[in-house]
Amino acid sequence: MSSPVTRPSSSTTPNGHFSKISGVPFPATPTRYTAPVHIDVGGVIYTSSLETLTRFSDSKLARMFNGNIPIVLDSLKQHYFIDRDGHMFRFVLNYLRNQRLIVPEKFDEFEQLYEEARYFELAGLLRELEAVKKSKELNELAKVAREIKTEKGISPAVPASEPGGFVDCIAVSISPDLGERISLSAEKSLIEEVFPELTSALMDTRNSGWHMDNHFVIRFPLNGFCKLNSVQVIQRLLNNSFSVVASSGGGVEGQQFSEYVFAKNCKPYTR
Repeated sequence: MSSPVTRPSSSTTPNGHFSKISGVPFPATPTRYTAPVHIDVGGVIYTSSLETLTRFSDSKLARMFNGNIPIVLDSLKQHYFIDRDGHMFRFVLNYLRNQRLIVPEKFDEFEQLYEEARYFELAGLLRELEAVKKSKELNELAKVAREIKTEKGISPAVPASEPGGFVDCIAVSISPDLGERISLSAEKSLIEEVFPELTSALMDTRNSGWHMDNHFVIRFPLNGFCKLNSVQVIQRLLNNSFSVVASSGGGVEGQQFSEYVFAKNCKPYTR
């Protein structure tokens, strides 16, 4: 007769740890940083750990949970309370866990999430959201340019490298320094054609520092000589049959820049 099967009993080692039993979860010894922390964010309950919540030591969220900023504790439920957007905190917490922005494919609440990231002072998340925002803005500009071209019946430009044609180009650089700085790079005559209010400034020999030669102007500080803002500059170019053909951007918080290359229809090259 076979002996009855008995359930293995738990035992501990001399140092107090559980001895491992095959096929049974092995409980980790909880520490102050790995023990569960329950948080009520705007009525939505989350569970995390101090290790995760204090991952970025310079953030406001870390200071809340390392004792530097007082935080409300519901002593009855043992929940810490934060009066912020409970739905958005899901993405904040995922950023803390993965150290990168993770949102659904059709996520459209970037503005709300940006405000949460700003409140919790998560610089890395703010940078990622700003990059996403800039990308969306560039895509919108390109979409507007395509729509305007379609409405005006403008055919696609011939590449500049193709024999028999050339392209009018204007490069626009925009940065938020001192409110907003806008500079233009193009043929001098083309800038005068599109922005006639700059003609006198371009003719002034004292401003020749922006001229690479007699024909081209590099990074001319447009809003130092007229009151156009970046939206008006872009509208002016689109209304003059230019289209966005390339763009880039970058920088760090407070020193971002965006650059756009606008091109006009090809014209036959005459010698």
